[in-house]
Amino acid sequence: MHQFRNDYSEGAAPAILDALVRTNLEQCVGYGADEHCSRAAELIRTEIGQPDASVAFVPGGTPANILAITSLTEEFEGPLCAADAHPTIHETGAIEACGRRLLATRDPLGRLTCLGMEPLWAASVANGAATTRPGMLYFSQTSELGYVYTCAEFDALCDWAAERELAVYVDGARMASGCMAAGTDLTIQHIAERADAFTLGGTKNGMLFGEALVVNPRTARGRRAIERLPYLTKRAGQLTAKGRVMGVMYEAAFDPATRDAAGEVLYWQLARHANACAVELARGLADTGYEPLLSTTGNQQFFWATPGEAARLAEGLGCEPMAADDPSGTGRGLVRFVTSWATPQNAVAEAITFARSVKE
Repeated sequence: MHQFRNDYSEGAAPAILDALVRTNLEQCVGYGADEHCSRAAELIRTEIGQPDASVAFVPGGTPANILAITSLTEEFEGPLCAADAHPTIHETGAIEACGRRLLATRDPLGRLTCLGMEPLWAASVANGAATTRPGMLYFSQTSELGYVYTCAEFDALCDWAAERELAVYVDGARMASGCMAAGTDLTIQHIAERADAFTLGGTKNGMLFGEALVVNPRTARGRRAIERLPYLTKRAGQLTAKGRVMGVMYEAAFDPATRDAAGEVLYWQLARHANACAVELARGLADTGYEPLLSTTGNQQFFWATPGEAARLAEGLGCEPMAADDPSGTGRGLVRFVTSWATPQNAVAEAITFARSVKE
């Protein structure tokens, strides 16, 4: 039975794999200085509408977060983030190991809010040099628990940060899913216009690996980050000798020749498929009697299940059981279902049928 464990179980989307095979015997300059990385960066700048943006390719999401946070902040500063943000629960202290303290709010669902940040900011101002100074905002689109930010929410965060001269960084490991979520009004062009930095995730959207780290030079923090990034990347051991591999994949993903009738290049098409499968799966699970954590149109879906149901769902569908505080008080836990560019349409119906068979 098809597994709904994550969105990086498979290799690469066929068109991306074809591009790698086609360019396999080319001899390219190393460390991302090749023509494929150069063209991929230019295609991304065109797609996001920011001709002056810096675009660099790094192997994974945690390195991208490390590089963004350390380049945008001083040694005595840290990022404001939600309690359930990825760096706080899934990166094993990677940010702290680089000398930046995470300043976590009490916001739920991995969603950062101005209201949640205000007490941390007030404490920092009150205590001066005795407290880690906030230097930036960190949040992901979609959030760690599948929340999709609206344009109004995003603008509120950017306005709040601008008033305090803080940088804004959007972890886009699932940026494609967020931007292609049905009903969203937050576009990649708007994110690129206002954020100091963000990533366009490849690992979770049809590539073998890789994240594109985009930095906007419109602010002093952004310009400083662009200057520092090459040195920090090398020091962190993330300067990839065969950087051309990421260049080729992003070049294929953003190739204008792949635009469909909706005007979307391959990168967005892959996410649209993943989201459609996830929404169909969520609808079927809800009809079967499972309660969703929240209503979302991204490719991560979270549902409450009894311990017995969770164990059987994990065994049969590969979905991930998660400990959580059950508001019903009945001892349920969360189960995460994730779809991808490679999820077969018929597998969704099979999963719904299986989930119905284990419903207690």
